[in-house]
Amino acid sequence: MARAWLQAARDLGIRFESPFLMVHEGVQYWCSGLLPDFGGPMGTIIAGKETLDAALDVADALGYYTSGLSPYCYETYDRRRFTETLNDWGWFGDKTALPAWFNGEVRRHGGPANGRHPVREPSAR
Repeated sequence: MARAWLQAARDLGIRFESPFLMVHEGVQYWCSGLLPDFGGPMGTIIAGKETLDAALDVADALGYYTSGLSPYCYETYDRRRFTETLNDWGWFGDKTALPAWFNGEVRRHGGPANGRHPVREPSAR
C-alpha cells in the first residue's frame, strides 16, 4: 500500500512518510506510512497488510488517526479514489500548503472521538 501512497504524494503534492515508526513504552511499531496533514492533528497512519493490529492500537493511544483502508482498493493508486478519501478525512496541515485539488474541510483541532474513522468504500461511478 505504501507504493500507491508514495505515488499519490508525488501526484497530489502531499507529504507521506514511509515507512513510519512509532515507539510506545519502549516498543517499536512499524506501519506503511504517515500522512501528516490529513485526518487529525497528528496525521493519519496508513496500515498495509503487514501492519500488526497492535500498531493500530498504539497509533490510537498516541493520538494518530487510523483507518482500515481496504488493500483491494488502495494498493493501486487511483487519483479520484485517493482524493475522495483525503477530502473525507479533512486537512489539518498548514493552510498555506493546502493542495489546489482539496475541497474537503480544513480543520484545526479535533477528529473522531476514538481516533478511528469508519471506512467508506469508494462509490461506483
